[in-house]
Amino acid sequence: MTKIISLTLLILFISCSNRPDDQQSNSGSKIGNLPENKIWDMDVVITNSGVIKAKFKGGVVEKDNIGNSKYSESKIDSGMTLLFFEKEKQTGELVSERGAVNDFKGIFKAIDNVVFKSTTGYVLYTDTLTWLRKEAVITTDSPVMMIKNEKDTLYGNGFTTDDKFESYEVKNPRGKAVINEKDVD
Repeated sequence: MTKIISLTLLILFISCSNRPDDQQSNSGSKIGNLPENKIWDMDVVITNSGVIKAKFKGGVVEKDNIGNSKYSESKIDSGMTLLFFEKEKQTGELVSERGAVNDFKGIFKAIDNVVFKSTTGYVLYTDTLTWLRKEAVITTDSPVMMIKNEKDTLYGNGFTTDDKFESYEVKNPRGKAVINEKDVD
């Protein structure tokens, strides 16, 4: 009887030991496939030398630290919004279903059903759009559709603009423009 109890305790002890996928990450706090931080309805103001550059909002944000640093990589589900500002005035809005953020590289990536609106009347539709914060560039190589003032439509296979929306480039452009209320291809 003692041998059976000892064997049972040994089996129980072995089955409860740490498995490789349950080990801590380099940062010391991640267990298994769980994120280090999970945040609901995240709202962050992004500044440059104390001047507001953007506001970031994420529905469900899973953050993992990069090594032992203060930087993180995040996955965003349940909606992502970036509001852009220039001289404290909103200049654009980027909305998507999902996203990803790399704090260290300053990369914000909007994924799935991306809609980008500028206050100058442009609306861009695509499946991915990336804001390179340090370079002050918004870009994609994905197919895009851009509409100006609900009339002119421009299609392309990529898009680049500065984050002030002063100029833009659509790669391989083709489209339709309204002149005197008549469609012209």
